[in-house]
Order: sequence, then C-alpha cells, then structure tokens
Amino acid sequence: MHIRSKNSRRGLAAVETALILPILFMVTMAIVEGGNGFYAWLTVQKSAQIGAHFAVTGRGEDEGTRLSQIITATEAGARSLEQDKLVVTVRSWPDLTAAGDGIENDPGAPCQMVEVAVVYNYEPFTPLISPLLPDSIPLRGYDRKVNEPWKPCD
Repeated sequence: MHIRSKNSRRGLAAVETALILPILFMVTMAIVEGGNGFYAWLTVQKSAQIGAHFAVTGRGEDEGTRLSQIITATEAGARSLEQDKLVVTVRSWPDLTAAGDGIENDPGAPCQMVEVAVVYNYEPFTPLISPLLPDSIPLRGYDRKVNEPWKPCD
C-alpha cells in the first residue's frame, strides 16, 4: 500500500503542475504587457514635456519654423515608439487661464500659454493577453507651459 500511495502522489504533482503552469504563464505575460504599456505611457508623457519645454523658448519664431521644430522635438522624445502611431498637437491660449479649446496648430506668442499633446495608439503584443485587450489603446500625455518673453509681452 505504501508504494501505491507514492505513485499516486507523483501523478497528483503532475496534474497540479499541468493546472498551474498555464496560469503562471498568463500572469507572466500580463506583467510583460503591463510593463511594456507603462513604458510606452511614460515615453508619451516625457515626449510631451520635451515638446513643451522646447516650445516655450521661441526657437524658430524668426524663421517661421517654430511649429514644425516643436513637433520634431516632441517626436524625437518618443523615438523608441512607432512613429506612425504617434500624433502630436500644439495649441495655445492668449491668456494664462487656458479657458476654452485654444488655438490649434499655434505655439503662441511670448507670455502666452502653450500645450503640447501626444497620443500614441498602443497595440498589445503578448500572446494570450492580446485577445483580452482592445486592438489599440490610446495613451495620452500633455504638458502646458507659459512661453518665455523672447520678445516683449503684449
């Protein structure tokens, strides 16, 4: 009887392992997917900060390339992400209350509020977890700053 009990325990361990391994694999994949998504979100946030920091300096104002330089600087901050899934918008407000929708595609004048917003469409990639999530998850980040007085303020 003692031998039979030992063999049944071996079979029980194999069954337990077969039941637990898929769950552990899914938890591991969820951790990997969550970490990758969190990294993408942090990158989006940081690229918006980089773009806003560049925007307040007024660089490119005299050449008329300020908006394109802001977008380029923002995209450079997110170079580790897929650029075709990245959308950068710049808008400004004439006063510091930032009330209303603002003026799209305008980085504003000195002493005005400027916002750089970034949207990245994150697509989950890990097996078994991807079917549980939407096809695309929009990750948003933005930063608002007051433009420096590179010229006298109005």
